[in-house]
Amino acid sequence: MNDSVGTSRSSKMMWMIVWIGVVALAFCVVFPFVWMILTSLKSAEEINRMPPTWLPEVWHFKNYVEAWLKPESTFERYFVNTVIIAGVGTALQLLVCVPIAFAITHFSFRGRNLIFMIVVITMLIPYDVTLVPNFVTMRHIPLAGGNNWAGDGGQGFYDSYMGMMLPFLAEAFTIFLLRQAFLSVQKEYWEAAQVDGMSNRRYLWTVLLPLVLPSLITTALLAFIGKWNGVLWPLLITSSESLRPLQVGLLYFVSEEGPNFHHLMAAATFTIAPIVLLYLFAQRWFHQGITSAGLKG
Repeated sequence: MNDSVGTSRSSKMMWMIVWIGVVALAFCVVFPFVWMILTSLKSAEEINRMPPTWLPEVWHFKNYVEAWLKPESTFERYFVNTVIIAGVGTALQLLVCVPIAFAITHFSFRGRNLIFMIVVITMLIPYDVTLVPNFVTMRHIPLAGGNNWAGDGGQGFYDSYMGMMLPFLAEAFTIFLLRQAFLSVQKEYWEAAQVDGMSNRRYLWTVLLPLVLPSLITTALLAFIGKWNGVLWPLLITSSESLRPLQVGLLYFVSEEGPNFHHLMAAATFTIAPIVLLYLFAQRWFHQGITSAGLKG
């Protein structure tokens, strides 16, 4: 009897420790966002005060308006650019990666496994290493941006939307996730479609993709977030302020005197807000996609 009571107490204590740990981790995750929002509503004088205040003494909602209008080309232009880059770039990436993953999983041809191995290995290459080769490639695209057939004489896709999107259309991680999702679908669907004489394209768009919709939404969400948060590549491949995205626009709130924290935090808040709302809307499919993709294959 005493052993049973002791075991019960130990179990309750263990669950309490786990619960406290989860709450502590949740606090660590949420705290930076809460502090960002509260800082965005303070005055510049209050932000620099020591010791720092928790809640604003006066709630300066005008910081959001000032942050939106402060950069020379206005933050609205940056927001539109980011929507174009992230939205169109994600759509094009799926149009490229879905057929690649479909071919790797549903067709037998020589070198299939080698091709997939090469795709996976590219994920080990540091992102910074690819910047210079991608820049040179975009600058010397033949017959683009005034270039001749040899890729000389113009600027190629430099300083353009296409230059910011093109190098990342065949994303290795997206291909990997889609391949795992396609492998989770029973082969009987594919065999039945072949018996019925269904074309490969029709099977892909009307049968396979609806079956892996959570995984498809997951890959789209991850691709969208990656493009939305891009800063180094857009900064390198563009020179026109009218083409640069939100993350690059945040740099304009840092001057020689130091950051304007009240405007910077306000700009960061409405930069992050669309991503948070998108995740809240798609979280059900996101969780299903991560779970169903697994590690099969």
